[in-house]
Amino acid sequence: MTAPYTGKQYLESLRDGREIWIYGERVKDVTTHPAFRNTVRMIARLYDALHDPKHKDILTTPTDTGGGTYTHKFYKATKTAEELVGARDAIAEWARLTYGWIGRSPDYKAAFLATLGANDKYYAPYDENARKWYKKVNEEVSFVNHAIVNPPVDRDKPLDEVQDVYMHVTKETDAGLIVSGAKVVATTSSLTHFNFIANNGALPIKTKPFAFVCMVPTDAPGVKLLCRPSYEYMSAVAGTPFDYPLSSRMDENDSILIFKDVFVPY
Repeated sequence: MTAPYTGKQYLESLRDGREIWIYGERVKDVTTHPAFRNTVRMIARLYDALHDPKHKDILTTPTDTGGGTYTHKFYKATKTAEELVGARDAIAEWARLTYGWIGRSPDYKAAFLATLGANDKYYAPYDENARKWYKKVNEEVSFVNHAIVNPPVDRDKPLDEVQDVYMHVTKETDAGLIVSGAKVVATTSSLTHFNFIANNGALPIKTKPFAFVCMVPTDAPGVKLLCRPSYEYMSAVAGTPFDYPLSSRMDENDSILIFKDVFVPY
């Protein structure tokens, strides 16, 4: 990538063999499946706007990664009041394209992603990883989701007593971690490039295998998404887009994110 994704490139990037399940069947292609295709096209319009002269000046700014290209203003770590106002205006411009009905658009995770470049030392000894991720998502305008909540099972028990369900490290190797378990609620993750895995911080984590934080590609081997029923699909089966003008086009599908022996390199 030498510039942010275009809409066409975004669509193509989702055809990566990711394992998405809905209604008991595996989805072959989220860009054409009736449970996802309209929402995918709406998000693709956001990426096309980054290259449209009508929106480009409001939405984009030169990168600070040395890549010589441009990025969405909210993806770049702001250093001045002027840049902060520009990032605000860029968020608003994207929101107008969906009338504010896609709350989990690609920029919603960008505030966190920008910290990887603004304060990479905070992530030591993995500060080099932080800089690499900042460069990648900055130049691509990657779509990153997060999954930070444990499934609501036996909430009165500590993490290590529900380890067959909660996401945890099963093995440490010289090259990285092997992770298994589940997280919720992975909103729109079926249409994203990467999943940020962490914990919501409501309770202290006293057991090391549950305390890891990482970024994992949506198409990584062993990653599986079980999606809730699709409002978009139901609008096509039980009515028409005229009956469901919003949910038929902007369904941010939630899912359960399951890892089965997923390798996370250091």
